[in-house]
Amino acid sequence: MLSVLDTPAQGVSVLVLGLSSVVEPLAGDAATGLAILLVVVLVRLALLPLSLRAARAGRARLALRPAELRLRERFRRDPVRLRRELTALHRSHGTSPFAGLGASLAQAPFVMVLYRLFSSPTLNGGANALFTHTLLGVPLSDRWLTAVGSGVAPAELLVFGAVFVLLILVAWWSSRLAHRQAALSGPPSPGAGAAAGARAGAGAGSGASAGSGSGAGAGAGAGAMMARVARVVPYGTVAVAAFVPLAAALYLLFSGTWTATERWLLGRDRPLPATA
Repeated sequence: MLSVLDTPAQGVSVLVLGLSSVVEPLAGDAATGLAILLVVVLVRLALLPLSLRAARAGRARLALRPAELRLRERFRRDPVRLRRELTALHRSHGTSPFAGLGASLAQAPFVMVLYRLFSSPTLNGGANALFTHTLLGVPLSDRWLTAVGSGVAPAELLVFGAVFVLLILVAWWSSRLAHRQAALSGPPSPGAGAAAGARAGAGAGSGASAGSGSGAGAGAGAGAMMARVARVVPYGTVAVAAFVPLAAALYLLFSGTWTATERWLLGRDRPLPATA
């Protein structure tokens, strides 16, 4: 199915190889690796307006979070009214729960084209010229698992080892950022839900209170599960890198580093919520 991306991927390949020839006098055998980095930077800079738009939408949603929680507590027994009130709240502030999603989806085709280029040995039925190049003597078409099966050479051990160490560091950083994001946008704590249940019970009886408390607890449990998943997901790139060509592993490293840096820079002005 990804073969439909071969033509744009070939266009990017020409750019990569052209940049490689330009930087080769300075970078030597690392020229193609540096060219891959430059292409990732150029593409992500072109997509930066979309990232900024998504970041602004995230800040708007975060600012509305306290008002959303108050509405959810007030209309928890009237889902239809709750949806109407939430829609009115977001419309009055010029945003929506899905604001920024379009910006993220718009980046997907670019990411898929880059991944196709750096992971497929053939494009449009012909050899991917990118894979004839090397990084410090290691062909960009080499895969870590294949190299292990046939015996790892010192150069492969050095290059792949460095890539995996850097991927793990980037994944660790991304995991910490994901944890911070979950703390900012996650559901209210179980304690808050219990307090809401107690207030409801004062007017509607202990049965309603228990139902409200259990609902809040379930919401908090689901939020905690999502937060744990978000912290583990970044490490998936390390596992993927073991199966894909070295060129794709470099792309994962460069793109992941850019994403984490961008998320950190655009999220620095978001204070963590106060804890009781």
